[in-house]
Amino acid sequence: MIRRVVAVQFSEDATAGQIEQFVQTVQGFARLVPQIRNLSRGLHMSEGDDSVAFSHVTLFDFETMEDLQGFMKHPVHLEAIRGIFRQVVAKRVIVNYEL
Repeated sequence: MIRRVVAVQFSEDATAGQIEQFVQTVQGFARLVPQIRNLSRGLHMSEGDDSVAFSHVTLFDFETMEDLQGFMKHPVHLEAIRGIFRQVVAKRVIVNYEL
């Protein structure tokens, strides 16, 4: 099993509506992309350190690296990258590892 961790920082001019659209788009991947075995997401929880730049994190689980590659090439994912992701994501950190 392969886990993909994606943490994002939004651009300073991203609106609350755009961020919500980003969240809904990511959540939609679970039902639209068959290669995804499991998807969970959440917000960074701070204990006084508000300097953390990456506020939203998503975990994707795939059976194989081929499934991960299928997700990367899936039209729904590519559309999201060209659309809302480019509009609101300033920085991202991505880590893939085997479970």
